[in-house]
This record gives sequence, structure tokens and C-alpha cells, in this order.
Amino acid sequence: MNWTSTYQTIDGFGASSGGDVYKLSSRLMDAFYSTAGPGIGLDFIRLKIYPDYEDCEGDEGAGHCVKVDAGPTLSTWDLANAQAAVARGAKVVVGEWSPLGSMKSNGKYQGGGAFIGNEPNYRKLASIQSDFVVMLAKKYQISIYSISPQNEPDMSQPSYPSCTWTAQQFHDYVPYLAEALDGAGYSGVKIMISEKSTWANSYDTVAMNDPAVAAKIDILAEHAYGSSPSLLTWSNLSHQHIWETEVSDFGTSDGSIASALIYATQIHNWLTEVGVNAWFWWALDDDQGEGKNCCLADSTGRLTKRASAIGNWSKFVRPGWQRIGVTNNGPLLVSAFKGTEKEFAIVVVNNSRWPVLNQGFSLNGLVLSGFHVIPWVTSDSASLAARAPIECHSSCADFQYSIPAKSIVTFQGGTE
Repeated sequence: MNWTSTYQTIDGFGASSGGDVYKLSSRLMDAFYSTAGPGIGLDFIRLKIYPDYEDCEGDEGAGHCVKVDAGPTLSTWDLANAQAAVARGAKVVVGEWSPLGSMKSNGKYQGGGAFIGNEPNYRKLASIQSDFVVMLAKKYQISIYSISPQNEPDMSQPSYPSCTWTAQQFHDYVPYLAEALDGAGYSGVKIMISEKSTWANSYDTVAMNDPAVAAKIDILAEHAYGSSPSLLTWSNLSHQHIWETEVSDFGTSDGSIASALIYATQIHNWLTEVGVNAWFWWALDDDQGEGKNCCLADSTGRLTKRASAIGNWSKFVRPGWQRIGVTNNGPLLVSAFKGTEKEFAIVVVNNSRWPVLNQGFSLNGLVLSGFHVIPWVTSDSASLAARAPIECHSSCADFQYSIPAKSIVTFQGGTE
């Protein structure tokens, strides 16, 4: 590991409540959002904006939406989960799955359709979205970190709220949203576009080609369904961070190390090959009993190995940490990160059915004294389990460890 060569800043790791997860127990919220004990230490929870109470109840069912006299709302489950996550130190990101039916080509909130982009609709939607930020802040003391105008603008789905946008509409809408947030006193909320379903920048380019609009955008986010990690380029890229904000699969539920290794490999690749600042899974929990592989806990509330694998990063690589350079000529996937001058984490993925014995690690450019290095293992038989500290004597600048077959191992380094 080259301590002096630093790459992207890590904003964190997250998952969605998004109106599709029931109110979660304190045990599960600790497991997801605490770094203590068995917690995996997620940093973000993602919520769904509903433009009004009627549309919320139409989607969630009677009695499952926060009652408002007018304006936007959210599911009672999202509110409860957000409150619990914030109490554990998490940040909240929000997005709209569909605008009002009156703003769409099909005239319906549900069932897809295309956004009708014009000044009255831009102003009204910006008011709805900024009002949502104000409501959560003033009524529930929940600060919004970032807001996305439209989830998956390339998807028009008949089975859930969705809406297609064009790249030009994002360009035209962003200034209205920025103005509305600023007028409400919440200019610090980060604007995020475009959250396309696949990893591509085609919905962002028109906005980013305009320097005045690009300056108002803080996060360039896409989903990763059916996608391989690849570098995306934009004009006028300056302060913007790059996020992957949703991925999962909808096959049969698989809580095994096999699925964990698939997504551990993805996290490694998105962090090291693409340089994303944040990485999100889709849903927290399958408490609605769909039996799909979409969640970090199954329908019985049991955490999957996939959740533990994410925790090999999220529990230790904290917001504000820097990824550092790695020289690696072997079969292992290795990423490394530093916090302060006295904290680091090295994450190793071994996809092989064979262990790698006595793998050496060297922290170049770091003088260590009084450090410990603790291995944390996720494997077929272990779930983010701490092992005995590595004996380092006076220095841990060089150490060895045998990496188990089909495992993810994090080396947590710090002072005694």
C-alpha cells in the first residue's frame, strides 16, 4: 500500500428503505447502521418522496402514509426507519419515483409515462421537492443530505410509480430546484442527477455541458443494473462526486458467501476502477416476504452474507477517508484506505476456492509505532468476525496473514 498516493474521498455506503421496507426493529437498525458490535455501519438511508398523500396511499395502502393537509409526504415506514438511522449517525438521501399525474403524458401517478417538461411543471415540482426537505427538517428534525429529482428516468414501468425524463429536462429543471431550495433556506442540500437504471451518463451530459447548470449539481449518480464498472466522463466536472446509488438482483434469495463474493467484487471494482465516492445497495430488508435476492436481510430478519461483505468496507472505511494506492500482482482483490495518520483499513477479496497462505502486506511511506492490526473475516463460516490481532511488535508496516478461501478480509489498523 502506498500511503502517500491518495485517490477519491469516500462519502460512504448506503441502502434503501424507499417505501418498500416495513418499519425495522431496533435490532436490525443496529445491525445496519451501528459500527458497534455486529453492526455493518452503513452511512446513508435512501427514502422515497411522494408528491401528495393520495398518491402515497395509492402506492403504500391506507394508513401507511404520514398524514399531511397538502403537499408531499412519505410512508410511515420510511419515516420510522429514517429516524432510527439518523439516531445512529446516518445521513438521509431522498428521491422522487414519479411526479404528479398531471405532469405526465399518461395523466397518472402510477404506471409509467413521460414527464411533461415546461415552466409551470418545473416550478411546481421544485416546490414539492423543496417542501419535502422543509417538512422533514422542521417537523421531524431530519436533515436531507441530497435530493434526486427522478429515480431511473429511463424506465416507464406499469407496475410501480415511474416516469421517463430527457437529458434536456434535467438541464432545464436543475436551476428551478436550486432556486426553490435556496428560497426555502436549504441551499446546502446537494442536488443529485440522474440515477439512470444502468451505469451510463447519457441523462447528465446536457446539464453538465452548461457551466452554469453544472455548478448547481453536486452528485452525479447512476444505478448499476446489468452494468460493468466503467469510467464515465463529463464536461465541467469540478466539485461533483460520483455515486453508485442502487444495485441488487431479483433472483431467488441467496444469503450465501457466493452472492457475497459477487457484490464484494463489484464494490472493489466500482471503488478502484471507477473511483466512486459512495456505493449503495437497493433494499435493507425483505420483510414483505418476496423471497428475492434484493435485500440485506431475508424475510425472517436474518442478515445475509452479502450484508457482512458490504460491512467489510462500511464498518471500517468511514466518510472522509481516502483511498490509497495499491500495488498488487497476485490473484487477490485488494483496496486500501486511510483516515487519520493513525487509522487505516485494507480490504481483501479472495474469490478462489483455495486459501492464500502468508500473504504479505507492506505500508509504504508510513512509520508505525504502537499500532494494532485486527483481521475481520467474512466467509462461509464467519460473518464479519474479528480474529486475533496480528502480532506486530514495534511496527505493523509489514505483516503477513493467510487469506481463507472464498472470503473477504478487512485489516483494521489503528493505535493501541
